[in-house]
Amino acid sequence: MRTTTRGRCRLASAALTACLIFSASAEANNGADRAAATSVDDRARAAEAYDHGTSAYLSERYELAAHWFERAYRIAPTSAALLQAVRAHAKAGNSIRAANLALELRDKYPDDTRATQVADAVVARAAPENVLVNATCERKCTLELDGALLRHPSFFITADVEHALKAAYDDGETSTSVQGEPGSETMVSLIAPSAPPPPPVPRWAFFSSLGATVALGAVTIWSGVDANRGVSAYEGAARTASSPGINNGGSPTPAEQAEDLLEEGQQKERRTNILIGVTAGMAVSTAVLGIFTNWKGESREPNPKRVKASVGVTRDGGALTFRGRF
Repeated sequence: MRTTTRGRCRLASAALTACLIFSASAEANNGADRAAATSVDDRARAAEAYDHGTSAYLSERYELAAHWFERAYRIAPTSAALLQAVRAHAKAGNSIRAANLALELRDKYPDDTRATQVADAVVARAAPENVLVNATCERKCTLELDGALLRHPSFFITADVEHALKAAYDDGETSTSVQGEPGSETMVSLIAPSAPPPPPVPRWAFFSSLGATVALGAVTIWSGVDANRGVSAYEGAARTASSPGINNGGSPTPAEQAEDLLEEGQQKERRTNILIGVTAGMAVSTAVLGIFTNWKGESREPNPKRVKASVGVTRDGGALTFRGRF
């Protein structure tokens, strides 16, 4: 009996070694870049984990073998490690876990013929009794099923049971529930959460706007007074513009003086008009902020009927929004 047992162990060991060599050669052409990106230490750790998995598999401790093969795959992803994890879970009776890993194996290593054959067989056995879910995210996300992380967007769930599916994005998360009948297939699209509302307008914004409006108003008044101050000088120069004057040493004639005064007055008038427009716009903004700012602070009522103004910055510029309940 000992001779027979040893012979079987040697045969199983040889079979696993041949499988590893076959998987590695099938993957060589497509995984050269991945292997180059994996450090020497990681490859050594993955090989050690794979050896532990092989030893556990030969001892028929399939749960432990699956653990080590998955660890080896996480450290240095290869089709050989993932294939052995699928086989170990299938031997341990973890049909859904084996099928989920088989879906990942089939999608990530389509050129590995042996791996694809094994994956197809495992998926075919699991499909009639479970539900196949194909999840898609609006943008890059991390999927969780019933609180457990998912590496692959296609996976099986237990039929006739409601499961919680969550997608975590950089700026938030969204969740939904999935359920189905045995042998069914469903598509789930997880939309990214909406951008958070811009922060409310602080009180200092209103007072700053009010101060700027008052300052612009004062400058506008000064500009208007300054423009009107030169009218009498221009009118006097215009009345004497027909006089030839005396031009000793290049002094300007009355007509030239009138033209200079007219041009200076027009510049002051344009300046005043621009200031009036800017001041008016600033006054409107100040009035809006004054009306919609929540002066009493955040209401403690569950459904406060109020309007809130908010400011924000986007890629296209600034934004002033109003929201509230009526």
